[in-house]
Formats: sequence, C-alpha cells, structure tokens
Amino acid sequence: MSRKLRVLVALLLVSLAYTAAACADAAGPQVPHVNACDTNGSDVC
Repeated sequence: MSRKLRVLVALLLVSLAYTAAACADAAGPQVPHVNACDTNGSDVC
C-alpha cells in the first residue's frame, strides 16, 4: 500500500471514529438534570 493511500485510510478511520462518538453522545441516554435552571441568564426560574 502506498504511503498516500495509507494516510487516507487512517484519516477515514479517524473520521468514522469521531462520527460514531458524536452519534453515540447525541443519541445516548439522557440523564435528567436536577438543577436545569439557567442561573447565569436573566430568566432565573
């Protein structure tokens, strides 16, 4: 395998890993927040 092809395959694998991690983070179970109020903004609940 040529060096350029090896680099392209490595970049593809890294890209797929980041995509899988992002999808797992977005689609994973959502833990309910105990304090969901925004205390830094003007609308404090």
